[in-house]
Amino acid sequence: MRDSKHIVVYHRGRYFKVWLYHDGRLLKPREMEQQMQRILDNTSEPQPGEARLAALTAGDRVPWARCRQAYFGRGKNKQSLDAVEKAAFFVTLDETEEGYRSEDPDTSMDSYAKSLLHGRCYDRWFDKSFTFVVFKNGKMGLNAEHSWADAPIVAHLWEYVMSTDSLQLGYAEDGHCKGDTNPNIPYPTRLQWDIPGECQEVIETSLNTANLLANDVDFHSFPFVAFGKGIIKKCRTSPDAFVQLALQLAHYKDKWHRVLIASYCFKVKVWEAVPLKQER
Repeated sequence: MRDSKHIVVYHRGRYFKVWLYHDGRLLKPREMEQQMQRILDNTSEPQPGEARLAALTAGDRVPWARCRQAYFGRGKNKQSLDAVEKAAFFVTLDETEEGYRSEDPDTSMDSYAKSLLHGRCYDRWFDKSFTFVVFKNGKMGLNAEHSWADAPIVAHLWEYVMSTDSLQLGYAEDGHCKGDTNPNIPYPTRLQWDIPGECQEVIETSLNTANLLANDVDFHSFPFVAFGKGIIKKCRTSPDAFVQLALQLAHYKDKWHRVLIASYCFKVKVWEAVPLKQER
């Protein structure tokens, strides 16, 4: 399997293909920043059906499969879809502002989490291994598709990215990435689509289905400062097992009169995430 040499970026309803290499080398951080700025400065409008296209990946699978066969098997649609699916990953330059706000911690965290989970249901490409989401105020996160990796893998990936950015790359005093721009690097390329009205109707139907699912998600996130990883280490257990035990204890206290049924249900629910010790 060949390594992907490009990414696809979504911004204001448009899709852009961005090459990651120039003159046989990986783009430097300042050059990649330059490419993102070129996309932000692009004033073109979305093509018909383009803005909400990714809703096909958020709704039912059968309509997406049928649309794929009918409308994305040839011509510019096939070329553009290939660009998306062969990209290393998908990037959304989100026009909203998200992140923790001390003056409103609960609501801001809830909104942040919900945005990363599903966004507007058409601005994340849910078939990709992950969508890298960058918000307008500089906050960022990942929307990861589950089949290729469990949460710890994504967490290690994110930890590596953040530590490399902070400890090795860094930023200049003016806030830009260190290094120089390169005017010789070709501009990002707009992906071209020819989406007929029939396909646009399926896109809207898929979006409605996805919105129903998204609106049915009750997600509450909040800062927890009572204790940290030091306590978990003193318990001599893994963080994952610690959290699983906390979940079951909370369920026990909340549903004590049905504890036997609840205990069974939780064993079924959490089995995949509980670390198992293999005796040799």
